[in-house]
Amino acid sequence: MTVVGDPFWPRPSERYPGQLPDRADVLVIGGGIAGTSLIHHLAKRRISAVLVESKHLAFGASGRNAGFLLAGVADCYAEAVRIFGREKAREVWHITNENHDRMLEAVEGDHVGHRRLGSATLASGDEERARLEESAQLLRDDRFEASWDGMRLINPRDGEINPAAMVGALAIRAKDGAIREGVEVNSIVPGSVEVAVRAGDSECRAGVVILATNAYTSQLLPEMKIQPTRAQMLASAPISRSLSDMPTYSHFGNRYWRQLPTGEVLVGGWRDTSMNTEIGYDDQPTPQIQEHLDGQLESMSKGTEVTHRWAGLMGFTESGLPLAGPVDGMRNVYLCAGFNGHGMGFAFMTAKQVVDAL
Repeated sequence: MTVVGDPFWPRPSERYPGQLPDRADVLVIGGGIAGTSLIHHLAKRRISAVLVESKHLAFGASGRNAGFLLAGVADCYAEAVRIFGREKAREVWHITNENHDRMLEAVEGDHVGHRRLGSATLASGDEERARLEESAQLLRDDRFEASWDGMRLINPRDGEINPAAMVGALAIRAKDGAIREGVEVNSIVPGSVEVAVRAGDSECRAGVVILATNAYTSQLLPEMKIQPTRAQMLASAPISRSLSDMPTYSHFGNRYWRQLPTGEVLVGGWRDTSMNTEIGYDDQPTPQIQEHLDGQLESMSKGTEVTHRWAGLMGFTESGLPLAGPVDGMRNVYLCAGFNGHGMGFAFMTAKQVVDAL
């Protein structure tokens, strides 16, 4: 029987029932990888904070992605250099490599399914092959580890995790009462000193509010240009033979797959085949995209059973980089969101940046 709608990754086992506090020094809204990273860094700075989440931890994209832990952005390094410039591209790769290291250090001792076998970007044709070959050379020139084998760009420092377990491992380190699930924030109204936050009939007066709401940000702040974009996935039953030696990207970052140590194959993406239908707040899988995912799985292992089909919402920005810092025109309101499908690679260090700016 195939589970449709619920992700392959189990939600974090701990439960954090609670209500909106009457007052908070810092109120974090959103219980994904960005929100739990913020709570971690705030605690390190000895800043009192409460995190509220409308559903449960890792309910959104943080518990619905493939668990890739990659350096950089979805675009290859050569394309990132063209878009952002050489210095900025180099900075992004350094930050995301550091994100990998620091995030794992923060949950040391917990099993989060981490492996560091590298990642591969597979050329889908001559155009992508040329970009990837150029990327390998540029990465080496900038003193990053990379190799090109004629078909794949290999990044040996990349890795993979269970993303929901990572969120749970960060959360469980928070002090009692610091995380509260089932609190759906309806409005944020900044004042001269405090920010009024409402959830149903409850109101909180917060010194600072940080939105870690990623794809859902514009539901609270319509002026923020973060586009909700659906990412669809499937998971197979365990397969005894090795089909994929490391997490793999292809088609300019739009298609991806990995095989877990226990044999399951996760396949995701293919939104490039139907871009318009994948924009919006519908987080259910569709037959159109799932058919493409089935085709990839069938090409890897004929007749393999699909156990899960699901989708999650990513938040895309116009710049292609996260939005981190104060919100213009909203005193004491900050943003840590818009990870463009790479929250696991960016959020931990982006959260530190926001906390350091308080």
